[in-house]
Amino acid sequence: MSSTARDLAVLALCDRAGNVSAALDRLVGQTPLGAADRALAYELALGSLRRQRTLEIITHAFLHQPGKHLPRNLEAIVRAALYQLLFLTRVPAFAAVDEAVRQAIDMQHKRQSGLVNAVLRTVLREMSDETFGPCSPAADVLPVSAGSYRRFSKPIFADPLSDPAGHLGQVHSLPDELVQRWLRNLGDSRQVQAVCAHSVARPPMVLRVNRLRAGLDQVMAALGGQGHQAMAHSNGHNIVLVERAGVHDLAAFEQGLVQPQDATSTEVGLAVQAKPGMNVLDFCAAPGTKATHLAELMDNRGRVAAVDVSSEKIQRISDNCRRLGISIVEPMLAEDLGRLELGSFDRVLADVPCSNTGVLARRPEARWRFSVKALEQLAQDQLRLGMAAAEYVKPGGLLVYSTCSLEPEECSQVVADLTARKPQMRLEREHLTLPAGVDDTACWRDGGYLALLRRV
Repeated sequence: MSSTARDLAVLALCDRAGNVSAALDRLVGQTPLGAADRALAYELALGSLRRQRTLEIITHAFLHQPGKHLPRNLEAIVRAALYQLLFLTRVPAFAAVDEAVRQAIDMQHKRQSGLVNAVLRTVLREMSDETFGPCSPAADVLPVSAGSYRRFSKPIFADPLSDPAGHLGQVHSLPDELVQRWLRNLGDSRQVQAVCAHSVARPPMVLRVNRLRAGLDQVMAALGGQGHQAMAHSNGHNIVLVERAGVHDLAAFEQGLVQPQDATSTEVGLAVQAKPGMNVLDFCAAPGTKATHLAELMDNRGRVAAVDVSSEKIQRISDNCRRLGISIVEPMLAEDLGRLELGSFDRVLADVPCSNTGVLARRPEARWRFSVKALEQLAQDQLRLGMAAAEYVKPGGLLVYSTCSLEPEECSQVVADLTARKPQMRLEREHLTLPAGVDDTACWRDGGYLALLRRV
């Protein structure tokens, strides 16, 4: 098989471990591709993964034998091609179909290449062009973007009135169980629909400006001079790239002027209220995004102990500090926590591992790993980490607990359990941020939760 952007996307989708992002990183690193082809490979692979359930439903709705099971690599070929036909209007339809047939032959499926051709051409024939404007949910309608949709010749999705969770799960490619939770926990169905739509949107690259080296306007000008159109985020702290690009294609990144960081994540760093000269602990620090943000807010004066569990993660923290010109971050392994004095830190950040349900647009694999059982285990781990982090807060100091989850079990319930077990920690403020900005890139933000707890 050749090594075009489409080929790499299909090979990544076939990864047996199910980690498409990591597989694609590896494949792209091994293959000489231009920036445009790299961007296309990521768009096809991650877009197909985000839309996996929807693409499978459409495929089987138009197969001659709807219950027919396709081989894994053949299904990946069809999904990637169908993603192009439905969502990437800049790719000519005939090219997507022809490439899919060629890939099927190259992957030893010559006899079934006709099936690939037939199902893709049937979908093309049975769906409308992309239509722009408002549209009511229906069993024959697929939302394509915030303001557009396609209509099929027959109903292929669950009825939105009799099965709202099933319908949202199918058209936005989410497990029904997760949508049902959101309908129950968030209450407002329109809000849930917006969260679902956000989970399958193409996330823009959002950058934090390294205030130690430049201001927002300077970085905007530098990006413009490097050929990248950028806009200021509505929060006044971040920059959003108008056109998609790989981070390593940005000279501003290599020069240490910017760090990829979403607006919601930036708010977590600001909530820590770290000031120059403070002693700060980042409890789950890799790859160092928040640790370096804290150091910037401290004018690179004081100390940030950045803890994580493996040498590989510690190295990533060190690499980011070096690139950004930060010297006060001290990366250290979790096994060495005993060297730190309990009750000695002005600020402690516990940004704990979670289910990632607030960042599904950026981490598409997470939707397929979600389960109540996994959620229960995560909540136990989060409470353990939160309680351990609280031990390092000095009297009068702050613990900031944060996740990129929307689930109460990982958010408010963990904090309630923590304060019940450690009454010296008093909750000052908590906030759940819902994903937003699908229809306004300058306001894009991922979802997440943060709580400020003061040690008395």
